[in-house]
Amino acid sequence: MKFTAAALAILCANDASVNGFSPSFVPRKGQMLGASTFVQKPTTSLTKMSVATPASAASMSMLVESSGGMEELYELTETADAKPLSKRVRKSPAFFKIAGIATIPISAALGFGIVPSRRIVAHGVGAVITGIAGAVGKSRLDALTESNAKPAIAQALIDAGLEDPETAKSAVEKVRSDFGILDEDFADLCVSIYSTYLMGMVKYSPTAKTSEIKELQSLKTALSLDNLQVGEAHHQAAVDWYRQTCLFTPEEELDDPDHPDRQAMDKFLFLSERALANETPQAFTFEMTRISKAFNLEYSEGTERVTETAEPFYQRALKSTRAKLGTNQVSSSMLERARTTLGVSDAAAADMHVASFNEHVRELLGLGESAEDIDLDKLKFPENALEELGQLREILGMTEIDANYEISLEATPLFQSTALAAMEGVVEGKKSPDEAWEVMEERRGELLLNEDSSKNLMKSMVMQALGGPLERTNKFAKVNNEAATYDNLLEALEAKEALISILTKSGWDEFEAFDETFCNPWDKQSANGFLLSDERIKLYRIFLTRSIRKSPDGVLSDETYDEIKQVQGLLGITDMQAEIEARGAFGPNLQKVLDTAMTEIVSDYTEELASNMQKKVDDVMTNYRLTEDFLKELGATFYAKAVALVSESAPGGIPTPELSAALEAIRKLGKIEKEDTYPPHMEYFGSVYKKSVLEAMGTTGVIRPEFRGPLDDLQSRLGVSEADCKNLFLEAIEEKMVPMVEWVGSEMERTMLSQKQLSQRRKKDMGEDVFQTGKGADGVLGLGAEVNVMSDIMELVDFYQENEVAYEDDEGEMVYPVTALGTNALDQELAELLYRQFVVGGFTTQGEKGERYEAARETFGGILGLETFKKDEIKNNIASTVYDNLVSNSLKTKGSMDQQDMMFLANIQTKLGLSSEDGEKMLMQAQKKVLSEEVNELMDAPTPEGIKAFRERCNTMGVDLAEDVGISSQRLARMFESEITPALKSGTITVDSGDILGEIQESMGIEAEECERMFESLVLTLAKNAMDLINSELLRGRDENAVDLIKELVRYAQFLDGELGLSVEESMANQVANIYEALDFADEDPEDVSANLDLLRTALGLSS
Repeated sequence: MKFTAAALAILCANDASVNGFSPSFVPRKGQMLGASTFVQKPTTSLTKMSVATPASAASMSMLVESSGGMEELYELTETADAKPLSKRVRKSPAFFKIAGIATIPISAALGFGIVPSRRIVAHGVGAVITGIAGAVGKSRLDALTESNAKPAIAQALIDAGLEDPETAKSAVEKVRSDFGILDEDFADLCVSIYSTYLMGMVKYSPTAKTSEIKELQSLKTALSLDNLQVGEAHHQAAVDWYRQTCLFTPEEELDDPDHPDRQAMDKFLFLSERALANETPQAFTFEMTRISKAFNLEYSEGTERVTETAEPFYQRALKSTRAKLGTNQVSSSMLERARTTLGVSDAAAADMHVASFNEHVRELLGLGESAEDIDLDKLKFPENALEELGQLREILGMTEIDANYEISLEATPLFQSTALAAMEGVVEGKKSPDEAWEVMEERRGELLLNEDSSKNLMKSMVMQALGGPLERTNKFAKVNNEAATYDNLLEALEAKEALISILTKSGWDEFEAFDETFCNPWDKQSANGFLLSDERIKLYRIFLTRSIRKSPDGVLSDETYDEIKQVQGLLGITDMQAEIEARGAFGPNLQKVLDTAMTEIVSDYTEELASNMQKKVDDVMTNYRLTEDFLKELGATFYAKAVALVSESAPGGIPTPELSAALEAIRKLGKIEKEDTYPPHMEYFGSVYKKSVLEAMGTTGVIRPEFRGPLDDLQSRLGVSEADCKNLFLEAIEEKMVPMVEWVGSEMERTMLSQKQLSQRRKKDMGEDVFQTGKGADGVLGLGAEVNVMSDIMELVDFYQENEVAYEDDEGEMVYPVTALGTNALDQELAELLYRQFVVGGFTTQGEKGERYEAARETFGGILGLETFKKDEIKNNIASTVYDNLVSNSLKTKGSMDQQDMMFLANIQTKLGLSSEDGEKMLMQAQKKVLSEEVNELMDAPTPEGIKAFRERCNTMGVDLAEDVGISSQRLARMFESEITPALKSGTITVDSGDILGEIQESMGIEAEECERMFESLVLTLAKNAMDLINSELLRGRDENAVDLIKELVRYAQFLDGELGLSVEESMANQVANIYEALDFADEDPEDVSANLDLLRTALGLSS
């Protein structure tokens, strides 16, 4: 009963902590929704801990400086201590583990006593029932033991502290051993403890500390956690913290960087990133992604929060570094370790280094946050500043260029203030250039500006110094105050000269080209970059016109011209734009002189007049500095007017020698090139030249040799270029040629087309044509050529040749500049038809006339405008027709081509200009065509004789039946069978006739193997047919009719050694063999007869 009471006591014991533990987050009494969940560290907790735990002095020191994690663990143990049973379990964990093990057998024993019965079965049932109850009791005892192991782990960490992670690790391991918990279950408890500790760090202090990073590392070691378990712990804590925080803090407040809960979230992300820093990139991304997601953040937002949290720590490290410069207590390696600890990227660190260096520069210069009351002109670096900044630059790992930039950034405004004042002093005449340069150089040294920086600053300041006067000048120009504009531009030039004198002291080569360096209008930062293009041009135009008004005698002196050029550079006016303005201002003066000169010289030309006019033109050009290009442009205009006047006054439109001399004088006056005078001469005198060419052609259309010289003289007098005269000549040729071409085309249509076809082509009713015979084309070889059309064509060719219209180009090709197709006198179809008829006429006409036609063939093709390939195509088509007709006639009438036929074809080949290869190709094609038609006709009713004659003729002509004639393999097989089948049946071809078969095989061009296969197939077919006939005759009792068939069968068996593939009934086979054996073979060799009988028996399927 003692055990029973103990068991019941254990089973009835009910502890709220069996199924879990109280969460570490407990909203404080009176906390309202929207209030921060941040909890200040309780002051009593440490007091209680100090009383409850015999910790060492070192441990106490650590606890006092802890981040809140220990407070959370203490709260966990305090909650567990409030339950007496839990407290007893933690004090004697081994006892409760043993009690759990003993529960089942004790309960079973009790079952025997509780259920009395005579039968052993009843006792057994009682034992089973109470045994089950014992098992339930054991489960609850195990749960009680394990649930209290977690507070025990927390207590072990509190007692051991985290200063020595290995000591803490031993204490935690002792808890696992005392409670006897499985490794996997104990690891889950450790993950929960880590999560609880992390929650405490965030809950009690929203501000991150660098010491907390090491604290978490020590905790990980003490709990023997791997990276995967740490990641799980951080994720669990993140989920719990966000869920609990959102109960009282709206999400919009979590977006406020100043809210404590937002700061706590950022701290959590920072600690998580540092705890997971040693993970692989893939694992790190995974863990940080799900932690960020637990906070309802994207991965990028989470990492950005981490950076924002880590950077203030590094900024404090940088500030400390600056404070310890010169003490040898700081180095770049220390900063590198800080970056590694905090997880600050190299890119972020570089930006922070630059900002820190800039702060130090400002500090050394005395530029504090409020510099309103500071005299900027007195600020400068202390004596050791350069060395100190160099040391800082090395520690921060900055390049010298970046460091100089930061110095320049802060020192530039100070230098500019001094330099601008010095420049203004020179411009106003208060200082000499030497004094100004000395002041600027001294200031540059005080501000540690290097020479390169000074150059850029000087450039900027010069632009500013010039920009002011130009801006004032532009204001006057906008209101059209030309006088003030002019005066201010002069003042700007004075400022420019003063600035040049200062820059000269520098000795810097970059500033020698002043206008290019400081007055580039396309650079918005230049002195004139703020002015629009129209504004700059207007300023230049005003200065130009005012300069002329103020100059003596209204001409440009050297001094005035130099001022204008200086203003041009100052305003960034291009030479082209300056010339445009000069033309606008002084062009009317030149126009007036040129107009007077042109009128006077054309009306009454003398050499002295031309000389006087030339002097006036030269004076205007010199006085106004006008360019020769401008003179040429105006001169060309007035020259064209002069040509028009000469054209009107010249008798017959042809200038007299005096007028030609006047035009030459005007050309020289305007410095016009000879080539530039051709367009007006072509415009006014071109028609005169063309008219003269047409008159020289006369009624024949051909220019006689005696007229060519005068035409050349006329070209010279008219001043028309040779190229223009050539074009005019071709225009005249076209006028004469087009009617001739149209007539030839019309005659061709009337000759070759019927009345109906002609009406359709011309799209009108042609009525009755008395010249139209209506008959088809006739002539030699089925090609027609009318004599009257050939004569008209030759007249056209003579016209073209005698006028020397065609010419040879640089590549040796003949060029026909005027063609029937090019002038649209003929369409393509009619042009091809004309050429075809002309070619046919050429080789069908004999004698001298035929030779003349042949010689003119290519010329006529060129006159028509046909491409070379088209002419060749037409000639080949004609030749193909001739070859086809001749070969067909010869083969049909004579069976073959004789020497006369070949000579005729050679003559055709020569007349048509065909190559030997083309002629041979056409002959072969013609032969193929004829033979192909012949074989088609032959195979409609094939005979052995016809086939033999056909193949022998092909062999004689050297034509291959398959490749040349195009006979298919199926048709060749049919021809082979058709030729040898009658011979096989009749016995003409026997087993000894191999030469005959070889000749046929070779003649038909069949491969030997293929021929053998075809022959075997044919023999088998014939043998089967013969056997069928034999069987039919014997069934009808006509043995005598079967004799010849049996002999035929024997011949077939000889070819294949009796293997004929016959299927014959034995009785029938014996009958056939008996008949053959009974035949009279007295005239034959007995051995042959016996051998033939054996072959027959083999063929019939009988054994020998």
